[in-house]
Amino acid sequence: MTEPPLNRPAVRFMIPPFFSKNEPIFIVVATVLGIKLLLFCWAQANFNFGSHPGGHWLNIWDRWDSGVYKAIATSAYSRTADMKMDWWAFLSHFPPLYPAIISVITFLGISIPASGILVSFFSAIIVSIMLYKLALVEFNNQRSAMLTVWFFNFFPTSYFSISLYSESLFILLAVSSFYHLRKENFLYAGLLSGGAILTRSVGIVFIPIYFLYVLYDYFKNRKINFNSLYLCVLPMFAVLIYMRINKVYYDDYFYFLNETLSFNTTKHLIFPFKESYSDLLALFQGAHLSDPNFMMTRGWNAVFVLLAMVVTILGIKRVKWEYTIFSMSSILLFSSLSWGISNARYVFSVFPIFMILGSMENRLLQGGILGVFFVGLLHFTKIFTSGAWAF
Repeated sequence: MTEPPLNRPAVRFMIPPFFSKNEPIFIVVATVLGIKLLLFCWAQANFNFGSHPGGHWLNIWDRWDSGVYKAIATSAYSRTADMKMDWWAFLSHFPPLYPAIISVITFLGISIPASGILVSFFSAIIVSIMLYKLALVEFNNQRSAMLTVWFFNFFPTSYFSISLYSESLFILLAVSSFYHLRKENFLYAGLLSGGAILTRSVGIVFIPIYFLYVLYDYFKNRKINFNSLYLCVLPMFAVLIYMRINKVYYDDYFYFLNETLSFNTTKHLIFPFKESYSDLLALFQGAHLSDPNFMMTRGWNAVFVLLAMVVTILGIKRVKWEYTIFSMSSILLFSSLSWGISNARYVFSVFPIFMILGSMENRLLQGGILGVFFVGLLHFTKIFTSGAWAF
């Protein structure tokens, strides 16, 4: 007699609750790791090691302003015996937080260049997570939040997020500050905005934004929320710290504004967007569009400023007023200074534009923009890691 078949239960793979609950976060991390790994491989494959035998996969990301951060991480703002006066003066324009963190990490036995790139790399991962969470809070839409992360990491100058530059850390602090503002954790929001100011000078835009927020909150609720005053006090305290550093090392609280020794004095106040406007017009005159030197020092910078302004204006109704003011103030700040050879890099820090692009309904347009961003990212990464100027 044949025995009846056994009723065996179907085998199921149980996903631990922690992983299932945080699945989008793991997707964000995997996405960012994939993009950054691709950039590292792309740079390695395109670098001419025959002409530059001293180059290796790490130091080809150590370019231009990286030297400033290494100098500050090594000896703060002190002038060493081999340091020229103009270089020493130039250090004053760079707030201390990023090189300070690099200096701390070196106690683990890691070199200064490697420490700087590690800070940038891990900041890029964490800021992508925070940007996802912030966009999810604002739009309540996982697709929009995930696309925000894609636009951020595919932006044509996002290679600075894994270079020895302070961009990743600044954007992490800025995004995290807004996230805690949304959660009404005003102490954390104030501390993080102060950290942003101590990372990049453009962080100063948090002071008017948060002052307006406190006023808005007062008129909305007809009473003062004393916890919200952290938003005003802590960013101002960060400014005082930076001024004190200038006083200690340069004997002038405002040395970073007044110094006349370094080439940074080529920057001076101009009528807002004057330079960007003239550079946009020049794009279509003569052979400027096909002139690599013009495009890298003027043309592309003007294009990126225009892109940031257009997206910000189109997104006024998509995001809250605080984001619009952050974007407008940031763009206005660096577009009101002459010699805007780094404006394309500065636009990368205007993170609300990625939220606006991520929230669009037109999927075909989003795909097209992502494709253009990706091509631009590969192009500019190749130029930057080769040692040429790329913002």
